[in-house]
Amino acid sequence: MNGMGTLHTSIWTGYIIWPKGDMGLHTCRVYETLQEASDAAQEHADSHHRPYEVRAAYETPQRIIRTFNPRRR
Repeated sequence: MNGMGTLHTSIWTGYIIWPKGDMGLHTCRVYETLQEASDAAQEHADSHHRPYEVRAAYETPQRIIRTFNPRRR
């Protein structure tokens, strides 16, 4: 809230990672850079053995940026 008693709003910028095809609600971290989000998505894909997507953290026509599949071992 600012000094006038109104709520200050701003547009979020950044990236989130999300399990591919999952429509449920999740608590997520907003990554500042695409590289950070991409690294985290690859780690999650590998550890959870399922694809993860990097998405824009704000509404945009091209919301899904990239999909990461688990690496073969």
